[in-house]
Amino acid sequence: MKHRITLFKSSLTQTGGLEKYTWQIAQRFCQKKFPVTLLTTGTAHPLFESDYLHIVSFPIDYRLSVLNLLQFNRCCAQYIKKHPTPIILGLDRNQFQTHIRAGNGVHAAYLNYRAQEEGVYKKLSFFFNPLHQMTLQLEKKSFEHPELQTLFTNSYLVKQEVLSYYDIAPEKIQVVHNGVEWTVLEPYFQSWHQKKQAILQSLKLPSSCYHFLFIGNNYRRKGLSKLLQALSLISNQSFHLSVIGKEYHLADFEQQVSALNLESKVTFFGPRNDTYQFYQYADSLVIPSFYDPFANVTIEALAMGLFVVSSARNGGSEILSPITGTVIESLEDISSFTQALHIALSHPKTEESAVAIRESVKSFDFSHQIDCMVESILINN
Repeated sequence: MKHRITLFKSSLTQTGGLEKYTWQIAQRFCQKKFPVTLLTTGTAHPLFESDYLHIVSFPIDYRLSVLNLLQFNRCCAQYIKKHPTPIILGLDRNQFQTHIRAGNGVHAAYLNYRAQEEGVYKKLSFFFNPLHQMTLQLEKKSFEHPELQTLFTNSYLVKQEVLSYYDIAPEKIQVVHNGVEWTVLEPYFQSWHQKKQAILQSLKLPSSCYHFLFIGNNYRRKGLSKLLQALSLISNQSFHLSVIGKEYHLADFEQQVSALNLESKVTFFGPRNDTYQFYQYADSLVIPSFYDPFANVTIEALAMGLFVVSSARNGGSEILSPITGTVIESLEDISSFTQALHIALSHPKTEESAVAIRESVKSFDFSHQIDCMVESILINN
């Protein structure tokens, strides 16, 4: 009988990228007939059925996030002590595992970027925030643990950050970029050209200009303010920006749009579940993030044939080429930003260009990227 594999994922109630990766990895191990124990909290709704999958959910539900973090780490440690397995894959923040997928990047680097953007008082607050301090402690213990075999990062950006902040052998770090649901997106891609005008009409958007797209929650950290500033400097161009995502301080950004005289060129759509139709009419996606280990929208947009403008602080920028996108070298240099936008304007989406851009990420099919990790784990065990 094949040995059991244990996975750590503190919560599976959301439907984000980390949750998707957790289920896909678990499913792939089960398909290979490896018994999988998934340690989590709350109610888990598996995306597949298998006799090889065993879910253990700990009853942890504190109001304080730091207590949830501590208790999940403690429960996992106790479970592993009673039920040891040769392969333990962590997808969250835990003190020990043999393999880690650091999908959230490096917390120490994230805090450093936030301090640079938000000032000295915000930096000081990090020292008194128990959640940040506990996350940093667990990050250090797990990355530097002598029994760690492989640390998977989703970009070389994150790999370099790990090496900068922690004492870990470079050969332990393996980069596997995020994947994309290539086949799922195909029908949306195939129909973009014929549906574009109807979508624009239904959304009451101009039909004959260049369309920029911004997708992300928490607009400030995703760099929307910088994007609006840069767009105001090229407002003589024919373009429109569609903004998708959740923001609790939306009024601040609406006020900025008004102050920059961009009311006729920017539309806020809020959080949406139908982002595919926005990819269908947009010419390019702009990702001016202050820190993104690998923004999933990068590869989704490419798979939908969009030109991508990205900050250098998005690990996803590593898969761009002059044909598929351009990188904003410095978010602090507004001229660098406007130059990138001008480059995008010179790359409107056509049927020919869209096919070329989509083909550039064919090898990043989600199942292939999952296989890369799973095979790497198994080959050494």
